Amino acid sequence: MSYANVNVDKPGRNSGIGGNKKDKIILFDFEDVASFPSRDSKGVVITDNIAFNSGAHMITIYGSVDKIKSGSTSEGDIDAEGFIHTLEFDHPGNSVAIREFKTNWVGRNIGAVVQYCNSNQKALFGTPCSPMRMQTKWEDTKDKNSTVITLKQAAKCEYEVGDYQGTLTFDAPVATEAADATSINLAPGEGRYQLTDGTAAPAAITTCSNAVDGMVFSLIGSGGSHPSTISGTDFMLSCGTAWTALSNAEITFKAFKSGSSTWKFIELSRK
Repeated sequence: MSYANVNVDKPGRNSGIGGNKKDKIILFDFEDVASFPSRDSKGVVITDNIAFNSGAHMITIYGSVDKIKSGSTSEGDIDAEGFIHTLEFDHPGNSVAIREFKTNWVGRNIGAVVQYCNSNQKALFGTPCSPMRMQTKWEDTKDKNSTVITLKQAAKCEYEVGDYQGTLTFDAPVATEAADATSINLAPGEGRYQLTDGTAAPAAITTCSNAVDGMVFSLIGSGGSHPSTISGTDFMLSCGTAWTALSNAEITFKAFKSGSSTWKFIELSRK
């Protein structure tokens, strides 16, 4: 890693306030990962997407917002120091669905993503060589009925919790764009958007609407006889290379508000 020593200043007013996590914890099984992206030279930021095997994807599980606890601890003897990531949350009740989840996820090599309400940050817990393992506890008393889920790395790793800037892959895209669309409506939020083959000719996608500064999104190719293309306008493409929405093709962008009402969508990766 090439990290230059720099000052670490106060991050901003009231930056230490907790409790700003979204209530959907995102989990995935490292056994389902086809390729895991590298961190940048400073060891924290991950800009590329986690790629999954065919048919595999991330899942979400609800956690009570006031009971989500995340963190990391450095430990180890001299010359053997590293980090341990931890994530704990409460899920209300002990429904059949949560019991089935616990039964089928105990013993897995787990990665987790936590999203934040006041930013587009996505914290990534666990690494391919040091995944998280799950422990659970169900308690039903006169005061509460809840399941506590604890995820913790089984072994130290050399990295702190990651800053994941790629897209989130679920069982279905967040939206499907209409055939011949020239603008992508980003109102559904971060995620993957499925493109549709053109009706008579390839559509040239030139911009997006309803963007949020810093959001990350991916476009999934449609294939077919008239796949959409992106060559510029509000899109900034790596090396200026145009992209065609062929079958299995995917391109990822980060939204950047370049003026009071203007936007640029900067390419992060493609496949």
